[in-house]
Amino acid sequence: MSDNVLSPVQVAALDRVLHDGAAKAATALGQWLGRPVTIDVDAVEQLPLADAADVLGAGDAPICFCEASLAGHLTGQLILAFDDASGLALADLLQSQPRGTATEWGEMEQSAALETANIVGCAYLNVAADALPGTDDGILPSPPRFSRDYAESLIEFALMDQIGASANVLLARSRFRIDVESVDWTLLLVPDAASVARLSGELS
Repeated sequence: MSDNVLSPVQVAALDRVLHDGAAKAATALGQWLGRPVTIDVDAVEQLPLADAADVLGAGDAPICFCEASLAGHLTGQLILAFDDASGLALADLLQSQPRGTATEWGEMEQSAALETANIVGCAYLNVAADALPGTDDGILPSPPRFSRDYAESLIEFALMDQIGASANVLLARSRFRIDVESVDWTLLLVPDAASVARLSGELS
């Protein structure tokens, strides 16, 4: 079992690809919301599974997440994670109602979150598919699914296919700003073990 799944040079190459994807996703999300959006790639990290849940900074509170499975050249999960307040504020924004109007996760609120995840994910993955070597067959996300759980459970589920392949797991994280105000949304790209091995052979 190796300590790292990718070399530092390969992590840097993946980081460059994801920065381009984040810029494209920010443009698509800005058009969807009708206001400026910035998405920053915080880090492409290789870290122990026990430390992975800390990247969401959720503490003991449950978080919401929209998760899409990936098919094609890159497999794994793409996850948009957020706390209740940030997700419900998004629903208020999209329904043109005052912030604080939505107080629970009804059908409209979940639909707003899922559509946002779909728009961001598709834009992000389209850039990745164009930039990563050997992705002629593209990267195809499933329709996202909405769930609400604790950060530790989310991370363990998302990283299940990487556990055992390495002492560390690979996690790419992006964060959001809307109208220069930071919002507590995190986009996680989590390749499975097969894709990590493929990336290790392709990135340089």
